[in-house]
Amino acid sequence: MNKSLFLILTTLFAITLFSCSEKEATSTPTSPTQELQFEVVDSIMVDVLEDLVILDYQDDLDQYLMKERRGGKVFIVNGKGEMIEEVALAGEGPNQVSMIWEGRFLGKDRFIFKELSATMDFHLFDRDFLKIEKIKGPAVGLNAIFVSFYRQTFSIWNEDGKDFILGEEVNSYNPADADPDKIGGEFYNQVKTGYFYDLDRDSITYLNLYPEAWVPRTTKRWIGQSFPFLTFDTKRNKAAILPPMGDQLFLYDLEGNSLINEKSVKLSHPDRDQEIPDVSREYLLYPSFSDVKSFGEYHLAIFYTAIPEDVYNEYRSKGENYQQDPEYRKAHAKHRNPRYIVVKGDLQIGILNELPVEGNVNLGLPDGTLIVKAADGEVERDYNLFYEIRLVEE
Repeated sequence: MNKSLFLILTTLFAITLFSCSEKEATSTPTSPTQELQFEVVDSIMVDVLEDLVILDYQDDLDQYLMKERRGGKVFIVNGKGEMIEEVALAGEGPNQVSMIWEGRFLGKDRFIFKELSATMDFHLFDRDFLKIEKIKGPAVGLNAIFVSFYRQTFSIWNEDGKDFILGEEVNSYNPADADPDKIGGEFYNQVKTGYFYDLDRDSITYLNLYPEAWVPRTTKRWIGQSFPFLTFDTKRNKAAILPPMGDQLFLYDLEGNSLINEKSVKLSHPDRDQEIPDVSREYLLYPSFSDVKSFGEYHLAIFYTAIPEDVYNEYRSKGENYQQDPEYRKAHAKHRNPRYIVVKGDLQIGILNELPVEGNVNLGLPDGTLIVKAADGEVERDYNLFYEIRLVEE
């Protein structure tokens, strides 16, 4: 090869390498608030009249555990949306639970349901929905009741033949022992609203879910209870905690009965550029977080945009029954919209202002899939349609 030809080939190689490198660099996230894209990869429709929500998914069986949104029936549905079993689980019978909101698969052959009661007991069932045992719950005092149709407050798994639960429970402490009027921001150091339950030993270890690096805790500033949300990936042994107030997501490893190696992820969104308000302000005026979900190596932090203060005051001035005003409900629907922040590892990689389909994020799966319960519509009004969506990665 002569010298001239060598120089030409070298130059062409350098140009090609530079072009590839430049293309690769431009596909790398450049801003934590860049708009991400999700796409629909599949969907299932369950042909029943009851309004259903998904409680859990069992990958090995390709089965969903579903429940009536406001009723007491539970359903086993396969991955094609076909009904396998329907059980009237709520009731006072020996194989029933008086009132249920949450439930999980426990392996391939058991189920566990959490009752809504003063003690929040658990009920363990076999595959035929025969009750195996009733397990004393983690609640010790009545502080608040939060009902969400699209999230679970606990995760359960089996390790070396032993069953464990990691969960959140806002009623896991006696309110008389932690009166914020007396202790103020010290509340965040004292109150433990998380728990690790070793069912084999019948042992509960209560956990403080207010992260050590959460700004209101470090400054001891009282901003209200702001009970943190907890999600746990049983396959990766990773937990995430999201306080409703503030702009931090916290990541942990589970070791034994403890959450360790706390990492703080700064969260940002153009619709959350707002300081934590005074505790006396109406919560609708602040874009507080409402949920966090794990899906594969990602986390999804969900919040609702705030109602402008002048709009809120306009309706509030009309009297105590302003919430019944149809015009107020329209204003609420207009201004309170869901927004999403996506975290991968310990970095925010982008935001999502609208889902690719209208609905509610119901469940996150270990393979990186999010399941969205479709919003009511004219075509699907008598059915239950669920979409599987995934992040589009370049």
